[in-house]
Amino acid sequence: MCAGLAIAILLSLRFHRVEYMRLLPASVPTAPGSALGFLACGIALIGIGFWLPRLTSMLAMVTLAMALTLAAERVFGLSPRLEPLIAANLGSANWFATAPNTLAVLLLGGTALLLRHTHRWFETRLWLIAALGSIAFAIGAVACVGYMTGIPSYAWSSESPMSFMSAVCSCALGLGIVMSAIRYSELDETGLPPWFGRTVFAGAMAINAATAVAFWCRDGQAWRSEQALGLMPMVIVSGALSAVASRQIRQKRSPVGNC
Repeated sequence: MCAGLAIAILLSLRFHRVEYMRLLPASVPTAPGSALGFLACGIALIGIGFWLPRLTSMLAMVTLAMALTLAAERVFGLSPRLEPLIAANLGSANWFATAPNTLAVLLLGGTALLLRHTHRWFETRLWLIAALGSIAFAIGAVACVGYMTGIPSYAWSSESPMSFMSAVCSCALGLGIVMSAIRYSELDETGLPPWFGRTVFAGAMAINAATAVAFWCRDGQAWRSEQALGLMPMVIVSGALSAVASRQIRQKRSPVGNC
């Protein structure tokens, strides 16, 4: 799904049909760099399914290199070079800046996919890989809820908010990483990996953190009090999930401590 949506975005940019891939009128166009990163991550997930470690590692490194380059250009105030280059290769005269939350998702996804086929980390650190995927899913979920409720929780920067398509791709990528980790993990008596509580806790805390970043960001759009109240159900549910997951983690650790 992640790779398919990314291909559709790139084709719409190539044939100058950007308005077809917004899906929502409030959404901004998806940046070419974002689509290319999600395409690489989506194909890397397919590589995990067919057990092609070299393909997965190569695409993960490409994603990390691209995301780090875009982040460095933003942090050090350099003139954008990579994104105009990608847009020019697609034959698009206009290019759009990659959103900061999209960069965070690509960095998390690239790191998780790179660790996925590192022998020293494989199997012994699947919980860390799943946690990274859970955080990526949480960032995308917060953005999706923002578009559905009309609250700008998708904007970590007023100049480059996350598009709706990028939010959907973030959810698909994060969920795919978590499912790939579960597939190769041993299950306990509940039918879930023993580290599943950590994954839920990381995702629940990331939902609140991503909402707080969007609210307090200096470049973000000003929120009215009634807008902030619209996100309270999501915040309450994520808080309850984090509490339940934290309790489950303590219960699993208590037998070890008693021994």
